[in-house]
Amino acid sequence: MIRSGVLKFARLARSLASLPISILAFVLGWQGTEALCLSGPRAVQRYFDLLQPALAGSILALTGIRVLSYSYLMRYSLEHKALNHEKILSVAARSFRERGGDTSGIGTVMRKVGLKKGGFYRHFKSKDDLFVEAVARALDETGRGMVEVAKSAPEGQALRVIIERYLSVGHANSPGTGCVRAALGPELARKPIAIRKRIETLLEAYRERFIPFVPGKTREEKQAKIRLLFPSMAGVLMMARVSSDPQRREQFLTEARRFFIKCFAEE
Repeated sequence: MIRSGVLKFARLARSLASLPISILAFVLGWQGTEALCLSGPRAVQRYFDLLQPALAGSILALTGIRVLSYSYLMRYSLEHKALNHEKILSVAARSFRERGGDTSGIGTVMRKVGLKKGGFYRHFKSKDDLFVEAVARALDETGRGMVEVAKSAPEGQALRVIIERYLSVGHANSPGTGCVRAALGPELARKPIAIRKRIETLLEAYRERFIPFVPGKTREEKQAKIRLLFPSMAGVLMMARVSSDPQRREQFLTEARRFFIKCFAEE
């Protein structure tokens, strides 16, 4: 009988010892635990039976806190990754247009963002993937800007306003925020065919945004004008940037604006 009581007491002590120390300290206190154990196996068993609901509640509460903490950390981690992805993309879209994709390496882009080079592959499979996404971002930025001015133009003057904005001195002097074709045209042509196909899909979507503002009797006629107009203006803008003389650059752009407005914007 005594041996049975001792064994039972030992098992109970192990059970108490296996509980988290924080719960025991909170519910019993060290002095209370010591006094309880000294009072004998039956007293321990009775007190432990009474205490089980409180202990269960404490364990559930701590478990809930742990789950909430994990959920918060996961959400923060995903949001932090998305924020860094956006930073990388924004810096790359500008840097590629200013200095070229071949010159702006992964290390350069990541350093500008304030991240280590090794973290790049958590966001992009390769530099080509970043390049395509940067081109998409650049097309969206310039496209939105020109669509906004076109919508605010007087009736029948939308394409004229687009041409004037595109072939402006301000656009020529800001390659980092300007047309990606004027900034990266030759580089785009040297990319592998798989990359060029992806970029062509982006350019097709870009051209679609301007169809409502192009004069023409049919959709096919409007598409033909856009396919010719925008690459031609990109070539003019690229050559205007080559000029080291600001006055000659401005004169070149002025003449180009007159030409394209007459050929494409006047019905």
